[in-house]
Amino acid sequence: MERLRPFLPKRPPPPLARYTIATAMVAASFLIVAGLRQIGGSYGFFILFPAIFFGAIVFNRGTGFYVVALEAIGLYLLMRTPGSLMPRGHFLAILLFVIVASGLAWVSESLRRAWQRAVEAERAKTLLLEELGHRTKNNLAMVVSILSLQLRAASNPDVQGALQNALLRVRAISAAHEHVERGKAAERTDMRDYLEELCHQLADSLRGLRPIAIIPEIERIEMPTAQAVPVGLIVNELVINALKYAFPDENSGTVRVKLERGSSYTLTVEDNGIGCEKAASHSSTGSRLVQLLVEQLQGSLSRKSCEPGCAVMVAIP
Repeated sequence: MERLRPFLPKRPPPPLARYTIATAMVAASFLIVAGLRQIGGSYGFFILFPAIFFGAIVFNRGTGFYVVALEAIGLYLLMRTPGSLMPRGHFLAILLFVIVASGLAWVSESLRRAWQRAVEAERAKTLLLEELGHRTKNNLAMVVSILSLQLRAASNPDVQGALQNALLRVRAISAAHEHVERGKAAERTDMRDYLEELCHQLADSLRGLRPIAIIPEIERIEMPTAQAVPVGLIVNELVINALKYAFPDENSGTVRVKLERGSSYTLTVEDNGIGCEKAASHSSTGSRLVQLLVEQLQGSLSRKSCEPGCAVMVAIP
């Protein structure tokens, strides 16, 4: 039915146009039936069914029944021998054709109505999802604004740190919704645009005056938004940890964020700081959150020492 959608009129044409087109389809069908009878002497009734189907699908049930009536009359005239009554066998064949054809017209028009209801329901669902998306973005923007106000008003360093982390996490979720692509089998997020924007936000918020570069190296990958949000939060936490603990004493450095696709997705956050052992000694809420998010994605997390620095790798099915 989806393939027929471009051919279906948005508004039903006038009755004269409908019946003229239906009559033309019947005439074309009978030309084919007459040709088959001359070649093999068969009834060729099956050639008449497409006209009924398309008449009911493209227009309405009334047009389908009109086609059935025309074809029944045409079959009677085609099979009747001049000057004699139609043999009983032919009459039964025509009667059977009328019964089957009427059922086809009824079912075809019912199928069209069911398809139209399904299309309307899909459009309503799309509108609701778009409205929900707008409301979600607005609500997240409001939360960001409130946290920003609280952060500026806070004087306690511990409170400031907690609010800063909360603000960055909400921004990570908000950025994912900004890059959602709707209208597909499922809502999907362009991971390159999403993670690049996220890295720029983190650099502006946390780097301060230190010469630390955050370099995103992301393949052009689309993920379902249900996966993209946890991935963004993982990147958020790993980059924050690297900026906080991998470069003590105002050291300079580089943090690279990579997302690659192979047999699974591989997310890597790599720095050239003090190394895995020293950085891992700083246990935090962020580390526990990363572990929970990896479990949610049914992935695995590993660390590898570099010379210098540390690489954290997350494999996602």
